[in-house]
Amino acid sequence: MTTLPAGTVINRGAFTVPAALGDKTIHPFSDFLLHNVGTGDGIVQNGGQSTRNKLRTAPLWGMRTRGRLMHDGATVNRNDAILRHAGEATSVINSYRNLTTTQKNQLITFLNSL
Repeated sequence: MTTLPAGTVINRGAFTVPAALGDKTIHPFSDFLLHNVGTGDGIVQNGGQSTRNKLRTAPLWGMRTRGRLMHDGATVNRNDAILRHAGEATSVINSYRNLTTTQKNQLITFLNSL
């Protein structure tokens, strides 16, 4: 993902992208889209009633610094956070369950490196 060019005005003129942030390639490890992962809170997002149980995908960067996970902060370890997903993420969770213990540990190590 590449940030907007330096000098771009956003948020109705409230912010101008400075040179330090403009035209930078970043890897947030997120698509920033709304997904139904089975833990929605029923609050309608921008997009109408169909978004009521969807959550915006948070970036995984900085994950190593977070002690509480998921949108509600109710999950405290990465394995449980992965397994807590449902809805659109069901096939991914099933794939995760089929990993060996070593592979799961490698994935958690990667997440802890972000």
